[in-house]
Amino acid sequence: MAGILIVAPTTRGQLDPAFWELATVAALLAPAVPGGTRVAVLGAGIAAAAEAARASEADQVFAIDDNLLAEPWPDAHLAAITELWHHINPDLVLLPRSTLGAELAGRLAARLGVVLVDNVVGVDVTEAGLTATRPVFGGAVTAAVRAVRGPWIVVPHPKAFAPAAPGGASARAELVAWSPTLAPDQLRTRCAPMVSRPATGPSLNQAQVVVAGGAGLGGPEPFALLAEIAGLMDGAVGASRAACDAGWVDTSFQVGMTGETVAPALYLAIGISGAIQHLAGCLSSQVIVAINTDPDAPIFRVANYGVVGDWREVVPALRDALASELGN
Repeated sequence: MAGILIVAPTTRGQLDPAFWELATVAALLAPAVPGGTRVAVLGAGIAAAAEAARASEADQVFAIDDNLLAEPWPDAHLAAITELWHHINPDLVLLPRSTLGAELAGRLAARLGVVLVDNVVGVDVTEAGLTATRPVFGGAVTAAVRAVRGPWIVVPHPKAFAPAAPGGASARAELVAWSPTLAPDQLRTRCAPMVSRPATGPSLNQAQVVVAGGAGLGGPEPFALLAEIAGLMDGAVGASRAACDAGWVDTSFQVGMTGETVAPALYLAIGISGAIQHLAGCLSSQVIVAINTDPDAPIFRVANYGVVGDWREVVPALRDALASELGN
């Protein structure tokens, strides 16, 4: 069959929003990779997710529904994808850069002996092979890499590509129920079911407004004020690694190279100096506003707007102004 295969794991039966970023990459490369585009939706109870994926303008959607795929552990997913690979023989496979996606990409490349290009922010396929750009040195610069011979496995950097818009009724892909040969004895790791933390408001990596705090806040208490501001704008609270390492907030709040990559319409950085590792997680924001006492803080080099001042004076005034403006 050849062509492009998008691997789309699910969470609790829901399609990960990152799938639509992969759909964008597939559409960009489809003219250079003949053979059509197919999607593998994996999980348990995935009828709704598979139906949603049909609107991606792919040619086929393989619904791989099995109880052994209910939790995001790699063994069963790897077995299912490997079997589907041998059925389709794709030239290019796209996986999300999630915890499970990264596990699968590396294992699949090793098992099949094919090229893996990870964390790409730009990709092209020509007669000379696949060329990709990816951030290096903590995102300070980008490097171009070339893989002459395929097949290729490509893992895009989160938020590097705008998500595709679902197509209309005419874009519905053919739905194929696929049942790989899976057995419990294939699972070399056995893990308890995942436990999700209660969530309030939009998720960090999907919010259109992120209010993030760093070491300059001096402790955990100011994050309550950041949560007030985020709530006024229907946003989410983020944090630098320093704030998370200090135990002021949970690591799920972390933005940066070892945390979440965000691309909101507004990123408000309060008391964050702007280390390269943190900027790698927020540079795709449409507007960055920085508040810091240090006029030479690196964050000001990338900020669209900056306030040099003490957050204790600036942030409460900002909160009050927003509350007044928004009628709260």
